[in-house]
Amino acid sequence: MLTIFLTGASGFIGQALLKKLLASQYRIICHVRSAAARDQVEALGGIAWQFELDRLSDLETQLRHCDVVIHLAALLKLGSTPAEFASANIQLTRILLKVAQAAAIKKFIYLSAASVVMHGPQDLLDLDETAPLTQRAELPYSFSKARAEELVLSAASASFQTVALRPAFVWGPNDAIERIIGPAIKLGKFAWFGHGSYLFSTCYVGNLCAAVLQAINHEVVGQAFYISDGEPVTFKKFMLARLQAGGFQAPSWSMPKSLAWALAHFAETGWAYLRLVGKPPLVREMVRLMGYAFTLNITAARRQLNYVPAYSIAEGLAEIKVNPKPKYS
Repeated sequence: MLTIFLTGASGFIGQALLKKLLASQYRIICHVRSAAARDQVEALGGIAWQFELDRLSDLETQLRHCDVVIHLAALLKLGSTPAEFASANIQLTRILLKVAQAAAIKKFIYLSAASVVMHGPQDLLDLDETAPLTQRAELPYSFSKARAEELVLSAASASFQTVALRPAFVWGPNDAIERIIGPAIKLGKFAWFGHGSYLFSTCYVGNLCAAVLQAINHEVVGQAFYISDGEPVTFKKFMLARLQAGGFQAPSWSMPKSLAWALAHFAETGWAYLRLVGKPPLVREMVRLMGYAFTLNITAARRQLNYVPAYSIAEGLAEIKVNPKPKYS
């Protein structure tokens, strides 16, 4: 039986993936940081390992019993500082790679992000994996994911297969729309950017899980792959359907993209210089992630991983409507 070491197992994507991996008869050791996370993964059938990852000798001992590392854990909270993103997303990946190689792990699968190729405020259409990675400091999450992906792919060798999966906007039960955007709409704190009338690629969490399973079973070395639901959709059309499935109202107002970018820059600057408490209410990375056309070409994943979206958008929405807050089916 293949043994997999999984980070980020208690999160939105992690729990969904843990259930799929267990259903495929893999043995899963899950890194957790808290008793609550331990209870979550053990209730699903995973094996919890509650240590800090910088305890290198303990980590290496654990990894010597594993065949594959799947690294999902990351800091996602927009408005965090570049140093926080670097520590959580770059340094943690560097540690895992070093110890995985020392422990003779055969394959390292990294959950990257499609946003690693985002740059300034502009539309990006039909991107393939040759697009350059971002160097934009004002996109600290995407910047940190890009640098971590570079570490992963450059570590590849004949004996150490590395793969980076770059999903489009990931959605599903208990996603960011359910936890953050929907509640923000209720408080009047979320607006369309430019009326939302632009093409956008999405990735249902079940489709991302299917891509991970394909990556486990295919021989690929040092490559990145975009993962999406297939054909892009209009951002507003998708969001309206997803909000409706979760029982949320649509935003009632829209903000010009250029104004949103300028206001976000102003908010970031104010928070930095005035040392205000908490996170800025709007950041440029949020505008960049959700305010411009962004579509992906998944030909490489189809050809080299035999990836086929397991769910249509309609099927994903239907699952949410049946049970709006399920435990990651």
